[in-house]
Amino acid sequence: MWKILRWIAIATLIGCTIAQALPLFPHTNPAAPPTAGLHNQMELPGEIDAILRRSCWNCRSNDTIWPWYSRIAPAKWLIVRDVEKARAIMNFSLWTEQAGKKLQQAVGMLAASCSDVTVGLMPKPEYLFMHSEAMLSEADKQGFCEWTQREGKRLLILKRKAAAAGGGD
Repeated sequence: MWKILRWIAIATLIGCTIAQALPLFPHTNPAAPPTAGLHNQMELPGEIDAILRRSCWNCRSNDTIWPWYSRIAPAKWLIVRDVEKARAIMNFSLWTEQAGKKLQQAVGMLAASCSDVTVGLMPKPEYLFMHSEAMLSEADKQGFCEWTQREGKRLLILKRKAAAAGGGD
């Protein structure tokens, strides 16, 4: 029995060593046009900017700070996959080219973000396990949702003005 366990342990160690050497799932922080960022379309009060940077920015922007454990397989694979999925849904670095491309889409994304924060889906519990500073207080959640509602209304007014001027979306 011990021989089998020893061989399993050796095979696992060899497998992990090989996995480390594989260039799978590289860390990337692609360049983004400066005009495409969230700050170019949204009015971000300081406290909301602080919440976003503390609790959301790492996964939802091209400015990810990759922690040391994100270089160790298989954690690396999971983290890179999560960041890529998060960026595909909403990327603050590419806001005007992605979620904010259409004002109505941006309003929907803001409402969904408030909902996710309110029910505890964001920040993800597994992210909070390693990043307790990203935890949102009830006041943070309330302030964030109030901001998303204000910004949503502001964007809808912009959409109406653009439509009245003949510009559309």
